[in-house]
Amino acid sequence: MNTGDTQRELIQSAISGHSALRPALRQVGIVLIACAESGELLAKAPQGEDWLADLLCASNIFRSLLQSLAPGWSGESEPREVEPIPGLWLVPMPLLHRRRRAGYAIALIPTKEFLHAEQLAAMCQASQADLELSRLTLMKLSLPGPSDVPRLATLVRMAHEDRMMLASNEQAIESVGKQLAESYEEMNLLYTIIQSMTVQERPERFVALACKELLATLPYAWIGIQLLDDRQRLKALSGRLIIAGDPGHSPAVLRNATRNLGAHIQHDKTTVLEPGSNPDHLRFAVLGKTVLVQPVSSDTNVIGLLIAGDKRGPDTAASSVDMKLLAATATHMAIFLENAALYEDLNAMFLGTLEALTASIDAKDRYTCGHSRRVALLTAQLGQAIGLDEHTVGRVHIAGLVHDVGKIGVPEAVLLKPGKLSPKEFAWIRKHPEIGYRILKDIPQLTDILPGVLHHHERWDGGGYPQGLAGEGIPLVARLIALADSFDAMSSTRTYRSALSRSQVLDEIDRCVGTQFDPVLAKAFVELDFSQFDQLVRQHRETERALPGARGEAA
Repeated sequence: MNTGDTQRELIQSAISGHSALRPALRQVGIVLIACAESGELLAKAPQGEDWLADLLCASNIFRSLLQSLAPGWSGESEPREVEPIPGLWLVPMPLLHRRRRAGYAIALIPTKEFLHAEQLAAMCQASQADLELSRLTLMKLSLPGPSDVPRLATLVRMAHEDRMMLASNEQAIESVGKQLAESYEEMNLLYTIIQSMTVQERPERFVALACKELLATLPYAWIGIQLLDDRQRLKALSGRLIIAGDPGHSPAVLRNATRNLGAHIQHDKTTVLEPGSNPDHLRFAVLGKTVLVQPVSSDTNVIGLLIAGDKRGPDTAASSVDMKLLAATATHMAIFLENAALYEDLNAMFLGTLEALTASIDAKDRYTCGHSRRVALLTAQLGQAIGLDEHTVGRVHIAGLVHDVGKIGVPEAVLLKPGKLSPKEFAWIRKHPEIGYRILKDIPQLTDILPGVLHHHERWDGGGYPQGLAGEGIPLVARLIALADSFDAMSSTRTYRSALSRSQVLDEIDRCVGTQFDPVLAKAFVELDFSQFDQLVRQHRETERALPGARGEAA
């Protein structure tokens, strides 16, 4: 190998980081090249790839200048930027290979003065470029002024030093890069999973998402989790099999295979099954040729099995990376499932407390027995009918449940009075939305349902109370409750009248569309299936009959 070839090899080794740096600098109008210590041009963007590099480097004028300048840089540890051609600045940066200077990386920075340099015409001729077109193209680059060059040179040197530092040991960088890639996959997977760990939504959605994200990261045909029959720890997920991908078999077939896994797995680490090559694992052939099984444990108790089935690609052997990601995902799944069970218990207790509270208020008047539960049911059904998401439907259900909590502050003599109320007594009734609002406003978990409590007696035409809101100025949750509340009131026997028939109730709602009720919501409401409502009515009626001293029936 001759000296020139050796020099080129050293330069190529030294500029291994330029493939990323060159396009980044080019975006701001800076061309990056490399030359030998003698000034011989050895590296630039390939011919035809970058018009500006071709323009600047093609002429003998530029090459001769480079060969005259480079030898003078050898005595400088950090050569300064120079302007050998008016408006064209060179920022030389030493290239080191094993601590030895191999040449120079040079950033070429054209400034505004370059547009009028005499040498530009010669460069255009050498690169077979049109002079005027080249000037116009250069003007579009928003060329910097001479005062900007020192700052740009400093930034270029910093970027170059950073790239050279990263490229100083190719073998180490490749190793680190591989580790970083693996770590990134793990971090990205776990970040996505952690961000989705909200137990307010259906837990099976999170589990399905975790399987889907793991499938997108690992080269397996399918990822699934078989949860054990443990109602106490898993609640509604007990016994579920959730799959992402295509296992090629029905869930029933997969369940039969997973039942036999217990004797083969180790409860504290990932188990590798190889039905494609190990005769002892043939019974698990439906799971794939190479299978990973990771226990999902809570308090040292296995509550499920996370399975990666049928590895794909040229290397079908299970890797340590596969096992690491599977184990990390299983750990987060276990945390989530435990939290989801706790949340379900707390939510059930919370709703039970609210139901007990509202039931105690309803119980003041046998004619309104079960009113709040029925209003909550209809409010949620109407929310579903108009396309609200599952979480919002749950919230409007709670709003319907507590909408009348303010009646706890209304004298019983007023609530239970038979016949027509006096203006003073009706004024008490009109206070209950505000009383309810004040009772609940300091409970953080109920902040979003307060508008339903406060405004469920507003009217579409503005004639309601307590604030006389109208139209869409009334919160949606309040408009939902208003329909459900009125429907149940008209369907129930009260001290001052008997219950109306279903047809009469629906006719009355239709009559009040646009005055009392939101026209769009009213149209959806009358199309609801009222069978669950009727079932609640029957349950409340039977409950009242069973009470000691029961008199009459609540419709």
